[in-house]
Amino acid sequence: MLSRAASSLFWMARYLERAESIARLLDVSLTAALMETNSDREQQLIAPLTISGTTDTFYELYEDMTAQNLIDFLLLNDQHGGSVFSCIRSARDNAHHVRGNITADVWESINSSWLDMKAIRQRGVSESSVSRFFDWVKERSHLFRGASYGTLLRNDAFRFLRLGTFIERADNTARILDAHYHLSTSLENTESARDLFEWTALLHALGAYEAYQSIYADRMSSENVAELLILNPDVPRSLRACLHETAELLAHIEGDAGRAAKRLATSLSANLRYGDRQYIADRGLHEYLTDFLARINQIADQIQNDYMGVA
Repeated sequence: MLSRAASSLFWMARYLERAESIARLLDVSLTAALMETNSDREQQLIAPLTISGTTDTFYELYEDMTAQNLIDFLLLNDQHGGSVFSCIRSARDNAHHVRGNITADVWESINSSWLDMKAIRQRGVSESSVSRFFDWVKERSHLFRGASYGTLLRNDAFRFLRLGTFIERADNTARILDAHYHLSTSLENTESARDLFEWTALLHALGAYEAYQSIYADRMSSENVAELLILNPDVPRSLRACLHETAELLAHIEGDAGRAAKRLATSLSANLRYGDRQYIADRGLHEYLTDFLARINQIADQIQNDYMGVA
Protein backbone atom coordinates (compact mmCIF):
# COMPACT_ATOMS: atom_id res chain seq x y z
CA MET A 1 0.00 0.00 0.00
CA LEU A 2 1.06 3.63 -0.37
CA SER A 3 3.61 4.77 2.20
CA ARG A 4 1.55 7.85 3.09
CA ALA A 5 -1.51 5.73 3.86
CA ALA A 6 0.57 3.30 5.92
CA SER A 7 2.01 6.20 7.90
CA SER A 8 -1.40 7.75 8.57
CA LEU A 9 -2.88 4.44 9.75
CA PHE A 10 0.16 3.75 11.94
CA TRP A 11 0.06 7.18 13.57
CA MET A 12 -3.71 7.32 13.86
CA ALA A 13 -3.56 4.25 16.10
CA ARG A 14 -0.49 5.50 17.97
CA TYR A 15 -2.12 8.82 18.82
CA LEU A 16 -5.29 7.16 20.12
CA GLU A 17 -3.30 4.69 22.19
CA ARG A 18 -1.17 7.59 23.47
CA ALA A 19 -4.27 9.52 24.53
CA GLU A 20 -5.41 6.54 26.60
CA SER A 21 -1.94 6.06 28.07
CA ILE A 22 -1.73 9.73 29.11
CA ALA A 23 -5.06 9.40 30.88
CA ARG A 24 -3.96 6.19 32.61
CA LEU A 25 -0.62 7.70 33.62
CA LEU A 26 -2.17 10.86 35.05
CA ASP A 27 -4.69 8.72 36.91
CA VAL A 28 -1.82 6.85 38.62
CA SER A 29 0.00 10.06 39.53
CA LEU A 30 -3.03 11.84 40.96
CA THR A 31 -4.04 8.75 42.94
CA ALA A 32 -0.55 8.21 44.33
CA ALA A 33 -0.16 11.90 45.19
CA LEU A 34 -3.10 11.66 47.58
CA MET A 35 -1.00 9.63 50.01
CA GLU A 36 2.14 11.75 49.93
CA THR A 37 3.52 14.55 52.07
CA ASN A 38 3.89 17.94 50.39
CA SER A 39 7.48 17.29 49.27
CA ASP A 40 6.76 13.83 47.87
CA ARG A 41 3.43 14.94 46.37
CA GLU A 42 5.18 17.20 43.88
CA GLN A 43 7.41 14.32 42.77
CA GLN A 44 4.34 12.21 42.09
CA LEU A 45 2.69 15.02 40.14
CA ILE A 46 5.75 15.73 38.03
CA ALA A 47 6.21 12.04 37.11
CA PRO A 48 4.03 12.18 33.95
CA LEU A 49 6.08 15.14 32.71
CA THR A 50 9.34 13.31 33.36
CA ILE A 51 8.10 10.24 31.52
CA SER A 52 6.98 12.23 28.49
CA GLY A 53 9.93 14.62 28.55
CA THR A 54 7.66 17.68 28.76
CA THR A 55 8.74 19.26 32.06
CA ASP A 56 10.29 22.31 30.36
CA THR A 57 7.23 22.77 28.16
CA PHE A 58 4.97 22.67 31.21
CA TYR A 59 6.90 25.38 33.04
CA GLU A 60 6.89 27.57 29.93
CA LEU A 61 3.09 27.60 30.15
CA TYR A 62 2.44 27.36 33.92
CA GLU A 63 4.17 28.89 36.90
CA ASP A 64 3.24 26.35 39.57
CA MET A 65 3.07 22.56 39.75
CA THR A 66 -0.50 21.92 40.87
CA ALA A 67 -2.90 19.10 40.13
CA GLN A 68 -5.22 21.43 38.20
CA ASN A 69 -2.41 22.85 36.07
CA LEU A 70 -1.22 19.32 35.32
CA ILE A 71 -4.75 18.30 34.31
CA ASP A 72 -5.05 21.30 32.00
CA PHE A 73 -1.63 20.68 30.45
CA LEU A 74 -1.87 16.93 29.87
CA LEU A 75 -5.53 16.73 28.96
CA LEU A 76 -6.75 19.97 27.36
CA ASN A 77 -3.88 22.22 26.26
CA ASP A 78 -3.89 22.78 22.49
CA GLN A 79 -0.36 24.23 22.58
CA HIS A 80 1.05 20.97 23.92
CA GLY A 81 1.32 18.35 21.18
CA GLY A 82 1.26 15.52 23.71
CA SER A 83 -2.02 16.42 25.42
CA VAL A 84 -5.06 14.17 25.09
CA PHE A 85 -6.76 16.97 23.14
CA SER A 86 -3.87 17.20 20.67
CA CYS A 87 -3.56 13.41 20.34
CA ILE A 88 -7.24 12.97 19.47
CA ARG A 89 -7.02 15.89 17.03
CA SER A 90 -3.98 14.34 15.34
CA ALA A 91 -5.65 10.92 15.22
CA ARG A 92 -8.70 12.46 13.54
CA ASP A 93 -6.51 14.30 11.01
CA ASN A 94 -4.72 11.06 10.12
CA ALA A 95 -8.03 9.20 9.88
CA HIS A 96 -9.28 11.84 7.45
CA HIS A 97 -6.25 11.19 5.20
CA VAL A 98 -7.09 7.47 4.98
CA ARG A 99 -10.88 7.70 4.96
CA GLY A 100 -10.96 5.24 2.05
CA ASN A 101 -8.89 2.65 3.95
CA ILE A 102 -11.09 2.44 7.04
CA THR A 103 -14.71 1.52 7.60
CA ALA A 104 -17.53 3.92 8.46
CA ASP A 105 -17.58 2.50 12.01
CA VAL A 106 -13.90 3.24 12.56
CA TRP A 107 -14.21 6.75 11.13
CA GLU A 108 -17.27 7.51 13.23
CA SER A 109 -15.58 6.31 16.42
CA ILE A 110 -12.69 8.73 15.84
CA ASN A 111 -14.69 11.66 14.50
CA SER A 112 -17.25 11.54 17.31
CA SER A 113 -14.42 11.37 19.86
CA TRP A 114 -12.96 14.54 18.38
CA LEU A 115 -16.31 16.36 18.46
CA ASP A 116 -16.85 15.30 22.09
CA MET A 117 -13.30 16.30 22.98
CA LYS A 118 -13.83 19.84 21.68
CA ALA A 119 -16.98 20.17 23.78
CA ILE A 120 -15.21 18.83 26.88
CA ARG A 121 -12.36 21.30 26.42
CA GLN A 122 -14.85 24.18 26.32
CA ARG A 123 -16.41 23.04 29.62
CA GLY A 124 -13.07 22.25 31.25
CA VAL A 125 -12.02 19.37 33.49
CA SER A 126 -11.59 19.89 37.23
CA GLU A 127 -9.96 17.73 39.89
CA SER A 128 -13.39 16.58 41.03
CA SER A 129 -14.49 15.54 37.54
CA VAL A 130 -11.22 14.21 36.15
CA SER A 131 -12.01 10.56 36.96
CA ARG A 132 -15.05 10.76 34.66
CA PHE A 133 -12.82 12.13 31.93
CA PHE A 134 -10.38 9.24 32.38
CA ASP A 135 -13.27 6.81 31.99
CA TRP A 136 -14.43 8.65 28.85
CA VAL A 137 -10.97 8.43 27.24
CA LYS A 138 -10.71 4.71 27.95
CA GLU A 139 -14.22 4.13 26.66
CA ARG A 140 -13.49 5.95 23.39
CA SER A 141 -10.23 4.05 22.97
CA HIS A 142 -12.03 0.74 23.51
CA LEU A 143 -14.68 1.77 20.98
CA PHE A 144 -12.03 2.54 18.36
CA ARG A 145 -10.28 -0.78 18.87
CA GLY A 146 -13.56 -2.67 18.85
CA ALA A 147 -14.67 -1.00 15.61
CA SER A 148 -11.27 -1.66 14.05
CA TYR A 149 -11.08 -5.29 15.07
CA GLY A 150 -14.71 -5.97 14.27
CA THR A 151 -15.08 -4.29 10.87
CA LEU A 152 -11.73 -3.91 9.08
CA LEU A 153 -10.57 -6.25 6.35
CA ARG A 154 -7.50 -8.23 7.46
CA ASN A 155 -5.12 -6.60 5.03
CA ASP A 156 -2.03 -4.43 5.33
CA ALA A 157 -4.11 -1.40 6.34
CA PHE A 158 -5.34 -3.34 9.37
CA ARG A 159 -1.82 -4.50 10.16
CA PHE A 160 -0.29 -1.02 10.12
CA LEU A 161 -3.09 0.25 12.31
CA ARG A 162 -2.53 -2.54 14.83
CA LEU A 163 1.24 -2.04 14.69
CA GLY A 164 0.75 1.54 15.82
CA THR A 165 -1.31 0.35 18.77
CA PHE A 166 1.18 -2.22 20.01
CA ILE A 167 4.33 -0.13 19.47
CA GLU A 168 2.80 2.75 21.43
CA ARG A 169 1.39 0.47 24.13
CA ALA A 170 4.74 -1.25 24.73
CA ASP A 171 6.54 2.09 24.95
CA ASN A 172 4.06 3.51 27.43
CA THR A 173 3.87 0.41 29.64
CA ALA A 174 7.66 0.41 29.95
CA ARG A 175 7.80 4.14 30.73
CA ILE A 176 5.04 3.99 33.34
CA LEU A 177 6.55 0.95 35.07
CA ASP A 178 10.05 2.45 35.08
CA ALA A 179 8.91 5.81 36.44
CA HIS A 180 6.77 4.24 39.15
CA TYR A 181 9.58 1.93 40.24
CA HIS A 182 11.96 4.89 40.42
CA LEU A 183 9.51 6.86 42.55
CA SER A 184 8.85 3.94 44.88
CA THR A 185 12.57 3.63 45.62
CA SER A 186 13.37 7.34 45.88
CA LEU A 187 10.57 8.84 47.98
CA GLU A 188 11.21 9.40 51.66
CA ASN A 189 8.18 7.42 52.78
CA THR A 190 8.77 3.70 52.16
CA GLU A 191 5.95 2.28 54.24
CA SER A 192 4.54 -1.01 52.96
CA ALA A 193 0.98 0.33 53.11
CA ARG A 194 1.89 3.11 50.70
CA ASP A 195 3.67 0.68 48.39
CA LEU A 196 0.63 -1.58 48.36
CA PHE A 197 -1.64 1.35 47.54
CA GLU A 198 0.57 2.68 44.75
CA TRP A 199 1.26 -0.66 43.04
CA THR A 200 -2.46 -1.41 43.22
CA ALA A 201 -3.23 1.95 41.62
CA LEU A 202 -0.71 1.23 38.87
CA LEU A 203 -2.28 -2.16 38.12
CA HIS A 204 -5.76 -0.64 38.03
CA ALA A 205 -4.57 2.10 35.68
CA LEU A 206 -3.08 -0.46 33.28
CA GLY A 207 -6.14 -2.70 33.46
CA ALA A 208 -4.12 -5.52 35.00
CA TYR A 209 -5.30 -5.64 38.62
CA GLU A 210 -7.65 -8.60 38.15
CA ALA A 211 -4.94 -10.48 36.24
CA TYR A 212 -2.52 -9.85 39.12
CA GLN A 213 -4.99 -11.13 41.69
CA SER A 214 -5.66 -14.23 39.63
CA ILE A 215 -1.97 -15.11 39.37
CA TYR A 216 -0.41 -13.82 42.60
CA ALA A 217 -3.43 -13.49 44.94
CA ASP A 218 -2.59 -10.95 47.69
CA ARG A 219 1.20 -11.19 47.47
CA MET A 220 1.79 -7.60 46.30
CA SER A 221 5.40 -6.82 45.42
CA SER A 222 7.28 -4.79 42.85
CA GLU A 223 8.93 -7.97 41.54
CA ASN A 224 5.58 -9.60 40.86
CA VAL A 225 4.21 -6.47 39.20
CA ALA A 226 7.29 -6.25 36.97
CA GLU A 227 7.03 -9.90 35.99
CA LEU A 228 3.36 -9.53 35.13
CA LEU A 229 3.77 -6.37 33.04
CA ILE A 230 6.97 -7.46 31.31
CA LEU A 231 6.92 -11.22 30.82
CA ASN A 232 3.36 -12.50 31.02
CA PRO A 233 2.09 -13.29 27.49
CA ASP A 234 -1.56 -13.32 28.56
CA VAL A 235 -1.67 -9.73 29.85
CA PRO A 236 -2.63 -7.45 26.92
CA ARG A 237 -0.43 -4.56 28.05
CA SER A 238 2.62 -6.62 28.94
CA LEU A 239 5.78 -6.01 26.96
CA ARG A 240 5.92 -9.64 25.85
CA ALA A 241 2.33 -9.58 24.55
CA CYS A 242 2.93 -6.34 22.65
CA LEU A 243 6.14 -7.56 21.03
CA HIS A 244 4.60 -10.90 20.09
CA GLU A 245 1.80 -9.08 18.27
CA THR A 246 4.26 -6.66 16.66
CA ALA A 247 6.44 -9.47 15.31
CA GLU A 248 3.40 -11.40 14.04
CA LEU A 249 1.92 -8.37 12.29
CA LEU A 250 5.20 -7.51 10.58
CA ALA A 251 5.61 -11.11 9.43
CA HIS A 252 2.26 -10.94 7.61
CA ILE A 253 2.83 -7.65 5.77
CA GLU A 254 3.19 -8.44 2.08
CA GLY A 255 6.33 -7.78 0.05
CA ASP A 256 10.07 -7.88 0.61
CA ALA A 257 10.34 -4.56 2.44
CA GLY A 258 10.73 -4.48 6.19
CA ARG A 259 13.35 -7.17 6.69
CA ALA A 260 15.27 -5.00 9.16
CA ALA A 261 12.13 -4.13 11.14
CA LYS A 262 11.05 -7.80 11.20
CA ARG A 263 14.50 -8.88 12.40
CA LEU A 264 14.55 -6.33 15.22
CA ALA A 265 11.02 -7.14 16.37
CA THR A 266 11.59 -10.90 16.28
CA SER A 267 14.81 -10.54 18.27
CA LEU A 268 13.20 -8.45 21.02
CA SER A 269 10.15 -10.72 21.11
CA ALA A 270 12.42 -13.75 21.62
CA ASN A 271 14.32 -11.90 24.36
CA LEU A 272 11.04 -11.43 26.24
CA ARG A 273 9.75 -14.91 25.51
CA TYR A 274 12.81 -16.59 26.98
CA GLY A 275 13.49 -14.07 29.74
CA ASP A 276 12.68 -14.58 33.41
CA ARG A 277 12.39 -12.50 36.55
CA GLN A 278 15.84 -13.50 37.76
CA TYR A 279 17.46 -12.10 34.61
CA ILE A 280 15.60 -8.82 35.10
CA ALA A 281 16.57 -8.69 38.79
CA ASP A 282 20.25 -9.40 38.03
CA ARG A 283 20.35 -6.68 35.42
CA GLY A 284 18.24 -4.20 37.37
CA LEU A 285 14.70 -3.19 36.44
CA HIS A 286 15.61 0.36 35.42
CA GLU A 287 18.49 -0.79 33.22
CA TYR A 288 16.32 -3.49 31.66
CA LEU A 289 13.51 -1.06 30.84
CA THR A 290 15.92 1.60 29.55
CA ASP A 291 17.34 -0.94 27.10
CA PHE A 292 13.84 -2.05 26.12
CA LEU A 293 12.75 1.52 25.38
CA ALA A 294 15.79 2.08 23.18
CA ARG A 295 15.02 -1.11 21.25
CA ILE A 296 11.27 -0.49 20.83
CA ASN A 297 11.97 2.99 19.51
CA GLN A 298 14.54 1.54 17.14
CA ILE A 299 11.85 -0.83 15.85
CA ALA A 300 9.41 2.06 15.41
CA ASP A 301 12.00 4.08 13.49
CA GLN A 302 12.81 1.08 11.32
CA ILE A 303 9.13 0.52 10.50
CA GLN A 304 8.93 4.17 9.43
CA ASN A 305 12.06 3.83 7.33
CA ASP A 306 11.19 0.49 5.71
CA TYR A 307 7.55 1.11 4.89
CA MET A 308 6.89 4.83 5.02
CA GLY A 309 10.09 6.41 3.79
CA VAL A 310 10.50 8.42 7.01
CA ALA A 311 13.40 7.85 9.41
